[in-house]
Amino acid sequence: MDIHRCRFVPFKAAAINAVAFSHPHLAADSKYSRGAPARMAIGRANGDIEIWNPMHGTWMQETTIPGGQDRSVEGLAWVVGDDEELDYGHGNSSTKGRPVLSHGQLRLFSIGYTNTITEWDLEKGCAKRHASGQHGELWCLATQPKAAAATTQRLVGGTMDGCLALYTTEDDDLRFQRLCRTPKKSVKIVSIAFQTRQLAVAGCSDGTIRVFDIRNGAILHSMTMGRDLLAERAVGSGASSGSAKHVIVWSVRCLPNGDIVSGDSTGQICIWDGATYTQAQRIQSHTQDVLSLATSADGSSIISGGMDRRVVLYREIAGQTSRWAKVWHRRYHQHDVKALAAFESKGVSVVVAGGPDATPVVLPLQKSGFEHHRTLSHLPQTVPVASAPDARLVICWWERRVEIWAFDTSLNEILGDAATDTADADTLDRNRRLVGRIIIKGDANITAAAISADGSYVVVATINEVKAFQLRKTSSGDLAISKVAVPASIANKGASGAAVSPNGRWVALSNGVENHMTVIEAVSPGNDDDKLSFRAKPTRLVRLRRSIPRHELFSGLGRYDRRVIRLAFSPDSKLLAVGDLAGYIDTWVLRGPNGITDEVSATDAADGEDDEMVDVNDEEDSDASSDEDASDAEDDGEANKWVRNPRAKQLPKLSGAPVVLSFSADVPGAPAVAGEPFSSSSQSANPPLARDYVLLAVTATSRLFAFNPLRARLVPWLRRLSPANLPLEFRNIRDISKGVLWQGPRVWIYGTSFLFMVDTSVEPTAASTSTSSTADKANASSSTALTSAPTPSAEAPKRKRKRGDDSGAGSRMEITGLGPQRVQMVVESAEGGVSWVDVDMEDAEEKGEGLGDDDDDGDSDEDSDSDDGEATSHAQKLLHQQQQQQQAKHHKKSPRKTRKQQQDEEKEEKEAAEADKQLQKHLRSPQPQTPRWWHTFKYRPILGVVPLATASSTPSSSSAYPSLEVALIERPGWDIDLPLRYGGDER
Repeated sequence: MDIHRCRFVPFKAAAINAVAFSHPHLAADSKYSRGAPARMAIGRANGDIEIWNPMHGTWMQETTIPGGQDRSVEGLAWVVGDDEELDYGHGNSSTKGRPVLSHGQLRLFSIGYTNTITEWDLEKGCAKRHASGQHGELWCLATQPKAAAATTQRLVGGTMDGCLALYTTEDDDLRFQRLCRTPKKSVKIVSIAFQTRQLAVAGCSDGTIRVFDIRNGAILHSMTMGRDLLAERAVGSGASSGSAKHVIVWSVRCLPNGDIVSGDSTGQICIWDGATYTQAQRIQSHTQDVLSLATSADGSSIISGGMDRRVVLYREIAGQTSRWAKVWHRRYHQHDVKALAAFESKGVSVVVAGGPDATPVVLPLQKSGFEHHRTLSHLPQTVPVASAPDARLVICWWERRVEIWAFDTSLNEILGDAATDTADADTLDRNRRLVGRIIIKGDANITAAAISADGSYVVVATINEVKAFQLRKTSSGDLAISKVAVPASIANKGASGAAVSPNGRWVALSNGVENHMTVIEAVSPGNDDDKLSFRAKPTRLVRLRRSIPRHELFSGLGRYDRRVIRLAFSPDSKLLAVGDLAGYIDTWVLRGPNGITDEVSATDAADGEDDEMVDVNDEEDSDASSDEDASDAEDDGEANKWVRNPRAKQLPKLSGAPVVLSFSADVPGAPAVAGEPFSSSSQSANPPLARDYVLLAVTATSRLFAFNPLRARLVPWLRRLSPANLPLEFRNIRDISKGVLWQGPRVWIYGTSFLFMVDTSVEPTAASTSTSSTADKANASSSTALTSAPTPSAEAPKRKRKRGDDSGAGSRMEITGLGPQRVQMVVESAEGGVSWVDVDMEDAEEKGEGLGDDDDDGDSDEDSDSDDGEATSHAQKLLHQQQQQQQAKHHKKSPRKTRKQQQDEEKEEKEAAEADKQLQKHLRSPQPQTPRWWHTFKYRPILGVVPLATASSTPSSSSAYPSLEVALIERPGWDIDLPLRYGGDER
């Protein structure tokens, strides 16, 4: 595989301004611990809101709600509805007569330096409603705690004019209620937390912490921080009271026992007694402002983050009431630590930190010091890059801009026989050039984009509209871009996902959780002067109705799990597949002269009668409406129609959300590719023909599934992709896969930090799943096509450590120790030469022996004295001492022990001879063995990998596999534009 390594896309990572969990302390409530849908929301400076699923430490970015022009998210808050126990009686087999718990509805709200609070529709991925009042800009937002009785929660925001704004969320609405004012209008409320359900604690810009009773708006207590004397000395303002600098209370939190924790601009955290409202302790842990705070569920831990890039952990001193001590501090970020949020559930206890460097960092909380931290990707899970292989064009989009790049020459023509890494960087940069740019009007960011394989047109979608643009090459080599009219029924509707078929004739659009897909047909122009057009009537493809209990559809996140996240066309553009967050896959086939013939479908259906796959937990409703034809929008006179796959009901529900959905090159009636030995199928006189398509799905938990959609069964070679047959390096990868490329039977899977290849045509062996040998490590340093075989390792396969061993952050810290190692030293021979000799590293202390026996001490000393006059090196003395030690050990050991050692030595010699024989056989072989798998962690972080040329079925001259040329786009963290940091010269 030839790789163009580049960083040319306009992607700009936005700063993290807010982090919030829907259930911060899930384990603290027994009711919530029974399957509550916990989610994390991250708000960024460009207005984007990312929804993450912790998934017991997997951390999947499920969806991104796009922002817009001049938008920013500065605060986030979740509101959880009331739980309800439902009794379905004894007639429901799924509940077996027992009451089921319907979780409260989750609602997400945000603020952004305006006087408006926005509620977001997670199902559609857009704003649901707005509310504002007669007050200044909102700087902070908090949710009122839930009460034991069934009551609603209110939102309280702090404003820049010193008010607390109260909003009600009753009746699934959002309305402004009233204000709680402070005596001074010049005071800004910059942080807020709830001590009880009715008492709100507000941190202000005048160095005070005020306690409000939100029932009547009264200020019950006011705690003063004093003046910032260090800042006064720094500016030379003297000690006059008129020039005093107030302390800003950037963050406040409340512990379960009622105590208050505050972080201010002096770099200190203060613990206040919740009963007397007096200062109990002050800790100077930061050199600059403390911007964020987080606490554990039991109140035993406090975490602070500040402008000095430090994250500091505090623990309560055992035996001393309300006394705290700093445990440690670390620097995980390249800029300020602006946001902190804690999350604890069964087996998970972490803190998520974020800031202007745009990278979320997951830190262990309860197991701090025993586990590593984990850095999540600052790149989106959905790849914002697509390519037109036939035209060697690549498009990339970010915010409201789409850039089009052209790769003029292939990598083989540029480099010849040279390696990619040895190429001149200027030569590679000149090969790619910006040939076009599209700016989308309006204030909504792009949600999805796609380009046809021949590069003739581009489809761009936002949450409000869908647009299409035709591309034509000019005589100068540039592109002429013109707008194409899109049918009015979808142009003003918007979409969340888009895909173009390989032949460029069909465009598929998805929109959130809608129960149907939209397909429009493109009419290609007769010549270059004609304009592309779309048929006026789009096709509506109805998704299968799933048997989901009503208490799940109307509780928690509702129908959010039915949101479509992946779309894929088959290579011949006759089959369409989509997957949603719940793990369901829907498929449709094209019928007609240009579609799948009835003979092929009938044969496949007959072959699959005995191999039906029906998920017992997801049986289809018997309602006739689920079998309705999905082509109701087509005219009766048209020949080609999209209809539901007859076997679509029998495709099982996946174990997780399909983060990757891709078809192989297998097409019914064509030579089989995936899963078959590629050399035999392509070179034999009668190669085996593919009887069905191959659809590969990779879940968020790195499980691989391969289906035959027309026959609704798993492919026979899927066992080669089972977790037991995959290498340990792939099973230990924590990052989620982002995309797949096919090179004949080879599957190239990539994520943010890895590029992995699995050959589906090679049978797995015990050696293929063992740890990497020396040859594997050598292959991992190369990014070109693989021609050498990995040397089989003699070690036994290692078992993968269970993910449940950690608490959701990084892996557990291992206690390192010195094990048996191979150590060599240089020894001069009598002839004057130099040779390497192995040094025995047997643990003598464990066997009760010292470096030498008492009987040998004198001999060693005499030998040392006699050798003083000779030119004997220190290495020779050590070697002589080791030999004497070995002789003494052999004399002391019993004959039984000696025989066992002899047997072990003979066994080792036999294994070494066999390994040497296999190596010599491999070297004498005219063609190297086909590698089963290959991986590299050289490229990171990877934004996307797209093909630059269509992979033909003809093998290349140097390999039995077709050539594959791709563009790999990286967006490293050091390329993020960071603002100037206060005190940036600090080391």
